[in-house]
Amino acid sequence: MKRAKTLWMVALAVLLLVAGLYAGERRGVPAPAPAPARTAVEEIVLVANEVVEAFVRRDGERLAGRAHPHKGVRFSPYAYVDVEEDRVFLPAQLRHFWDDATVHVWGHADGSGEPIALTAAQYVERFVLDRDYRGAGRIGVNVDQQRGNTADNAAQAYPQGTRVEYYVEPAPGGGAAAFDWSALRLVFEQVDGRWLLVGVIHDQWTT
Repeated sequence: MKRAKTLWMVALAVLLLVAGLYAGERRGVPAPAPAPARTAVEEIVLVANEVVEAFVRRDGERLAGRAHPHKGVRFSPYAYVDVEEDRVFLPAQLRHFWDDATVHVWGHADGSGEPIALTAAQYVERFVLDRDYRGAGRIGVNVDQQRGNTADNAAQAYPQGTRVEYYVEPAPGGGAAAFDWSALRLVFEQVDGRWLLVGVIHDQWTT
């Protein structure tokens, strides 16, 4: 008898709770506020992080999915973007980026002037993943750290672009350590509400 009374009281409490919630809805009690929307800066940094991760994981499919379908992605080994000579890869090529054994010329090496002749995979190791940019000390949007001798013309080369820069500080100390910095700039353009990659720029101290 005592158990039946307890069950009855529990059932009554549940009914009262449901009735209260229903009445609250009828009275116009506001629902919990939705989570705040991401800012434009937060959104593009998240997309840039996705691109960096695609390079790290050698994921050509993911990289191609973020590439501009018509303009493709231009790769610049140094701060100066040569819109005529820098290599451009379309999404179909990016899908097989790490399987391509073709040796391409990507520009000319700083100092020696020798052609930068590398496969796509070799280029990524030297001019995209030369540092762990996932742990970069600074991430900026349209604010480039201009510390090298090479002119930074990214804003002029990509007038409709938005740049996300991963900047790795130089090692502590003076002398040669002061020049031991590196930056990776990813350039995006917005198409139908999506940020699409159009440029990958590597920067470091140049002579």
